[in-house]
Amino acid sequence: MNLNKGQHNDTPSESTLIGYLAGTLLPEEKQLVENWLHRSVVHQQLLARMAFIYDAQQVQQSLQHRDPHAAFQNVHQRIRGKAHLRVIKKIAVAAAVLIGLFGLGTLFRPQQSIQLPPITVLAQHHAQTKLTLPDGTRVTLSAGSSLTYPALMDRERQVTLHGKGYFDVAPNAKLPFRVKVGDGHMQIHVLGTAFNIAENKEEHSIQTTLISGSIELDIPEEKIKKLLKPSEKAIYTLKNKRLAIAKVNTDRELDWLYNRLVFRQTPMKEVLVRLSHFYDVSFDVKNQVIEHCTFTGTFENKPLSQVLEYIKIASKINYSMDYTQQKNGGKPLIKLTKQR
Repeated sequence: MNLNKGQHNDTPSESTLIGYLAGTLLPEEKQLVENWLHRSVVHQQLLARMAFIYDAQQVQQSLQHRDPHAAFQNVHQRIRGKAHLRVIKKIAVAAAVLIGLFGLGTLFRPQQSIQLPPITVLAQHHAQTKLTLPDGTRVTLSAGSSLTYPALMDRERQVTLHGKGYFDVAPNAKLPFRVKVGDGHMQIHVLGTAFNIAENKEEHSIQTTLISGSIELDIPEEKIKKLLKPSEKAIYTLKNKRLAIAKVNTDRELDWLYNRLVFRQTPMKEVLVRLSHFYDVSFDVKNQVIEHCTFTGTFENKPLSQVLEYIKIASKINYSMDYTQQKNGGKPLIKLTKQR
């Protein structure tokens, strides 16, 4: 089986991967390699083992003046033509042979070891991003959110989330999974479960909803630890440092996963906040009376224009689009006025 089959055709070249391992790439080149890495656990496993071989070859070069680049090319050529499972086994065997040749003490000296840098995945605006971490944990990132995680998760499973994400954590009783939210105001410890996290910068709060299993909330600055039960939602307000727990409908909490918006006699002020996050736009309310209206409607995979048209008919609110700010790197602005 060819490893390139069914994958992106922008696999980094041998020299680029070597530059990544050696830390000599430009920032844009480094980002391309990290984008390739996060697409597949196989990519991450292969690079980890290549780093192992590369490290051994660097030691060998210092001892015997041999060319590590040529050896790396030979390994990569073998990878291109054989099933990845067999190749991984052969690479592991080759690494073991190298250990035997050079000795454990020489190969694993601190100054010689290569540490793979963490990987950061950024979900583009207007689109969710789904990924599987090296330990098998599945993550969905909301548009504009980011996740940083280790290239290998055999010793620790700690990630950092900015924005909003859904986690379906792979069980591992010996290695708990930890999520650091934002600037570390909250940390979540789990063994195997599903939960939703949202960092709301506008409201200065962090919200976590447990779907199944159990999680422990850790708020270091307040020395608060709290176990959540399924269908419980925790809201931590940063301004007053207050933690509130409430029972919720988990289906509603996960509407965003299915590109679904549900409003039931919802205050228009809240409707506009949710639309702003969902479609990455800004609203300019010309008549304050609009914010006192309520709105009911359900939308799934609908464009913003259709939602606005429905609001116009149901709530008698006119709208106009202003793309001036978007041209300057900002969000499209939607101006709302109340019909007379």
